[in-house]
Amino acid sequence: MKRTSAAILLILVITAAVLAGCGGSGGSGVSAAAYVKSICGAVGPFEKDVASRSSALSNLSTLSNANQGKQALQGFLSAVVSDTDKAVGKLKAAGTPNVSNGKQIASTLVKAFNELKTALQGAQKQADSLPTSSPTAFKTAAQALGTSIQTSMTAIGSSLNNLKSPDLEKAAAKEPTCKSIGSG
Repeated sequence: MKRTSAAILLILVITAAVLAGCGGSGGSGVSAAAYVKSICGAVGPFEKDVASRSSALSNLSTLSNANQGKQALQGFLSAVVSDTDKAVGKLKAAGTPNVSNGKQIASTLVKAFNELKTALQGAQKQADSLPTSSPTAFKTAAQALGTSIQTSMTAIGSSLNNLKSPDLEKAAAKEPTCKSIGSG
């Protein structure tokens, strides 16, 4: 269902946010503190927007009109693809943290968000083909789409698991813009 796909996106965002605090993304030798502030400034609004859009989809399970459900899901995916694109731009602009493996950390985080965008674009195409012949057919197909998105997000999130940086962790713990990430 749509809620499932939104929840998966949030999981990836939370994973990326935690890892952004532990690892990061970047461009040219910025301090750990400046880098973390930029990353959290990109991921925090992204997470908030996805959560807000997910809440708007929460009524899909009660819809009796499959066309409305399909339109809502298409709108959600389109908006989240756009949000992801904006986040990628901000992650790239953050620079490269001047920490051990900073270049790898930065490129891996940007790559993960680019993969997220690609997965969401694929989901958009799939959503265009969701059946609207009946609410049951729509819900079944939407649930399958949600499962597909979840599988993609799990794989993308796994690519972030090995990013670690004590310097970025310390900077994230001190950065106010990082504190709300993953909390809501």
